[in-house]
Amino acid sequence: MKTVKGQQGLSPVYVHAGLAVLAVLFAYQTWTRDRAQTQTDSVVVLDVTKREVASLAYLDETRDITVERRTGPDGESYPWIVSKTKSKVPANPPTPALTSAPAAPAAPVGAPKATTVTPAATTPPAKPLAAPAPPVKGGDKSGEPAMPAGHPPLPADPHALPAASATPPVPAPAVEMKDVTTVKEFRGNDGASELLGLFGPLKALRALGSVDEPKAKELGLTDSKKTLTISAKGLSYKFTIGGTSYGSGDYYVRDAQGQVFLLSQRIVADFEFADSRLMERRLHRFERGDFDRIEVKVGEKTRTFVQGNRQNPQGFFFADSATPDKRDDSIKNWMDKLLRVAISDYVAQGEEPATGAAAPAMSGAGKTGELLTVRFFDGRKELGHAVLSRYVNAKTNQPEYFARTETSIGLVRLLAATAESVVRDAGEW
Repeated sequence: MKTVKGQQGLSPVYVHAGLAVLAVLFAYQTWTRDRAQTQTDSVVVLDVTKREVASLAYLDETRDITVERRTGPDGESYPWIVSKTKSKVPANPPTPALTSAPAAPAAPVGAPKATTVTPAATTPPAKPLAAPAPPVKGGDKSGEPAMPAGHPPLPADPHALPAASATPPVPAPAVEMKDVTTVKEFRGNDGASELLGLFGPLKALRALGSVDEPKAKELGLTDSKKTLTISAKGLSYKFTIGGTSYGSGDYYVRDAQGQVFLLSQRIVADFEFADSRLMERRLHRFERGDFDRIEVKVGEKTRTFVQGNRQNPQGFFFADSATPDKRDDSIKNWMDKLLRVAISDYVAQGEEPATGAAAPAMSGAGKTGELLTVRFFDGRKELGHAVLSRYVNAKTNQPEYFARTETSIGLVRLLAATAESVVRDAGEW
């Protein structure tokens, strides 16, 4: 009988323990299911292919970024970015006010006073002396001796505070600000191509469906001025960009039908930092081993170089076309410099260099304008070209280097140190 009672007393303990385990398992399953739904990548927002996406347009308070797909002469498509940035500058910059000459420094205490001698020709006739005025009364009451009228004033106390000026200060003129838009166009890099690919098809991390107005305001969608417009298949699809989710920083967006989605933060961040993330920095998209001949023109001089063993990363060499089998390390060093020249920035509209400005004297070549032209060949096929130029910056009076290539299409600004070395060495041939 005692054994039976003991077993009956233990039964409720096992029952409660089993229920607790089941509750924990159910809670864990629920938590992991919600988390998986938030991080899913299967919610299709826009069902189009990569080639059907023609352009993307991002707009906020200060930026207007357009990424469009263009086709080159070789039939290959490439991304092209148009960046418009708004800023405020003074419409009427204040001019510095003219100030009077600085006053002479006060003489130290106890030093003899300087006297000014007036020429006799300019000395006015002396006036008769007036009768001395009676002494000022009240001197004994103020604790100071009475001074007769006309007596020169006592030296000022160096520790006394200066008397307030009778002339009120002139307020600075109000500076009126005006809006200025800087337009810059540049070729997109591989990151820009990947960005276009993210929209074909466009997938969201989560679909929230239609939300009421209080929820939309909470998500930052009500008063947002950020928009993203996708042009695909001849149609435009516009999304309003709201705030970010907690922790991950992903963005809430709402389409024209009122459906709300959660998009990856990478999509919006690429537009916000387009100049640093999407700009192509290479002058050429081919590699060193792709060409076997280079034609270089410097002024009236033209030289042709050939590349031997070009497919051998360790054994390739450059030589003059007149002696193609004779390795020339000076040519190889110059080619290494040329292939390292990189794009610093693309020249914005209205910031083109002044072609008439004169450059300061420099070693190698002191003129401005187009200084160096390079053409790359693979057999008879021309792979690309580069035209390097130099102009003077009107603001800094310093020379700047520019280039135009088959990749950049537009005018680009180069890193000055490497470009100067390439131009200088070529000028010494």
